[in-house]
Amino acid sequence: MSTGAICGRRFRPSEPKPAGGVERTMEGAELAVDNTLAQAAHGKGMYGGWESQAGRFLVAHYSAARLPATRLAVGFTDRRVLVLADRAKLWQTTTAYELQWEAPRAAVVGVRANPKGVLQRGRFELAFADGSWIALVASVPTHAEPFAAQVGG
Repeated sequence: MSTGAICGRRFRPSEPKPAGGVERTMEGAELAVDNTLAQAAHGKGMYGGWESQAGRFLVAHYSAARLPATRLAVGFTDRRVLVLADRAKLWQTTTAYELQWEAPRAAVVGVRANPKGVLQRGRFELAFADGSWIALVASVPTHAEPFAAQVGG
């Protein structure tokens, strides 16, 4: 037998062992703690089911392109609410906004800035007429409150 064959066998990784009940319980506990900390800092991201206006907003966001946009622009007119998504490629230095979602102005009853009980700065929530809402974060945290005040709600 050659030395290469011995080394090959000696340093081959062992087969993974299936996770037992204790390991799964510990992983579940770690995930629960992580989720609790994230919930305390960021709060819920959405209220309402998938058929609500907030749910349809989120589905539109994730199904609009192969990858969801990392930057959105929210605009209000007297008749509509528009959400534009930056679809610029990673190597592009300019933005390329495309219409991603729109609704009648009456569908969005307001914007709530910096909701109570949430530590995340710059957070605001689009509140919909059906009682649902979706949380967004202003790229400049200090812009959330003036935006909410200007839109109303």
